[in-house]
Order: sequence, then C-alpha cells, then structure tokens
Amino acid sequence: MSSNSQGNKSSYRLGRRARLIRSLMIFLILVGGGIYGITKFASNTSTYTKVTVLPTIGPASVFIPPGSARGRTAYTYASYQVAVAETGTKLCVPNGTSPTGAALTTCGLRTLQLGVYYPALSSGSNIVPYRGSDPLPLVVFAPGYDQYYGAYAPLIEALVTSGFVVVGVNFPLNDPSSPGGPDEADILNEPGDMTAVINWALQSNQTQTSPLYQLINPNKIVVAGQSDGGNVALATAYNTCCRDSRIKAAIIYSGAELPTFPGTYFPSGLSIPLLVVQGTADTINLPSASDQIFAGAPSPKYYLHLIGADHLAPYTTPGQFLSITASVSASFINGYVNGLSGEINKMAITGNVPGVATFQSG
Repeated sequence: MSSNSQGNKSSYRLGRRARLIRSLMIFLILVGGGIYGITKFASNTSTYTKVTVLPTIGPASVFIPPGSARGRTAYTYASYQVAVAETGTKLCVPNGTSPTGAALTTCGLRTLQLGVYYPALSSGSNIVPYRGSDPLPLVVFAPGYDQYYGAYAPLIEALVTSGFVVVGVNFPLNDPSSPGGPDEADILNEPGDMTAVINWALQSNQTQTSPLYQLINPNKIVVAGQSDGGNVALATAYNTCCRDSRIKAAIIYSGAELPTFPGTYFPSGLSIPLLVVQGTADTINLPSASDQIFAGAPSPKYYLHLIGADHLAPYTTPGQFLSITASVSASFINGYVNGLSGEINKMAITGNVPGVATFQSG
C-alpha cells in the first residue's frame, strides 16, 4: 500500500545501531541455514528447527509484577535471539542472490528471526525468568517495512518491563537484510508468520529447557505492530483471511486496513479489544488510515492521537510520545488481558496530555 510504504527510508535508518543489528541478523541467517523466497499463503506447521543465542540481561529497567506494591522488589528483563524455520513452508526469493552473490536457484524453509524478551531476576551472572503466581501475557510485535524489531527496542523494553513476554519478529523478506532487498508484497504471508510465532511461543512454554517454560498464559495473547507491521497485526486479529482465534487484544501503531488482504475486516460477532495509536503529523501512514480502523472496529476500542508526531519516532525514540504510547499500551493490556479494571480508566488519564496527546474510546 503506497501510503504505508516507508518513504525516505534513509531518514529512518538508525546508523550504527541498525548496522550492528543487521550484522547479528545476517549471522543468525547463516547459522540457521535459511534460503529465502516467497510462497503466497503457505500453510504453517507447529514443527520448527531453531538456533538459539543464550539470554543476556537487560539494562537496569525495573519490572513491577502485577498486583505487587511498587518498589517492593526490583526486577529486570532478559532477552535472546532465535531463528525459527517454519517446517513445510517453502520460501523462494524473487530475483534474490546468496550472501556470496550467486543467484539463488533453489527454495528453502521460510525462516523467522525472533527477539524474545521476558521479565527476569538477576543475581550476579545468573538470569532467572520471573515466575509469579500467574503466567504472563504474550505480545507478538511486528515491525514496519524495511525495519528490524530491534529498531523498536525502547518500546519493546517498556512493554516487557510492564510485565509481559514480548517476541519481536523480523519477517524474512521485509527487513533491511532481505536477499535482493525488501519485498513489500510478502506482507500477504506475514499473518501466517504471526501465527507461527504464537505456535512456537506456546510450544516453548511447554518445553522445560526453554526460558519461557510455563511463563506464558496461552489465554492472554496480544498482537501489536507498527506501519506495515500494524497492517499485519490488524489482519491477524480481525480479518477473515487470516485471523488467529487465540488473539485476545491488538495494538495497531500507525497502521491501515490493507485492501490486498482478501478477507473481510471486523466480521459480525467478532469483538476483540483494540488500541489504535497514530501521529497527527504522519505523512507515511496518514491519520485517515487509522481513523478508518477505529471507525470500523466494534467496541471496546480506543484511539491515542499523538499531536505533531511523525510516522516512526513515537515508537523508536525515547521521549514523551514513546513514554505515553508505552504507558497507554501497558494499561490496555493489563485492563483487557490481565483483567485489572483500574487500568482501563488509567488509559484516559495517561493519554490526555494538553498539546501532546488526546485519547478517545468507542
């Protein structure tokens, strides 16, 4: 969708940090053995091959377990990367080349690069996943076109330190290291990727050797995404083409109803809580696109307007916009997924800041 393509991409590059992330992703691709390409609406299975990088401790962020007294116990978070191959789902690069420059003439498994973040306790060099009285919500996060999930680290870190397991997804043909360059047409396959990530996370939740073992509540699954990633999250939650019935809530950051998805948005009888976030000065995904989502969605639905915010910065750059976005997002999840009713009222307080943000419900 032309209005949602990330124009002026060079202005959104994150310099050294992006190059470092790119190097890490290319390394994981080579280790995982993925050969990339495209298959439209290929079926996903629950069997995976994977390569895991051991967890590393996050910065000195503080996670307050739900229902606990603030400041009683300090927690942090841990993260790791994993390459997940969707067995049975083929991928063939259109006009792509291998890392050596040779033309790709064969197809391989569709492989996703994931960043897995979870609340944790730390003691010296030991990292222990936080396991309270109740398992935690799972948030699957989709980045925009020509972006890595790592570009959204400040937002992802804010969500995980609010008490959620967050899995960021790098789609195989839509990140900056995609062979032959990003291919926006592959967006049609990405709702299937989101379902595959949910399958993998729930499988890891049952695997004793996984850091995610018994950490996730399978009845508390949220999808979120920005720009084209928001389009994907919207389709995965609300479009009959590719809806995953396990999703309990969705957050769409500067997204749109993409008409190339073949199904119907918001079919009768579907009522999944929705949060829409949009910058009023966004020239890539126009506010009218988010307006359309909000108008067509059933209740409960909420709309956070960021006054003067552009397309990408409110989700990637620390500051007041990102702080408000993260806080409202966390309250939305806590209110509708964790059942903390006071958090629903908190959204309106946090989201209404004169000259900065306005918040509406419907």
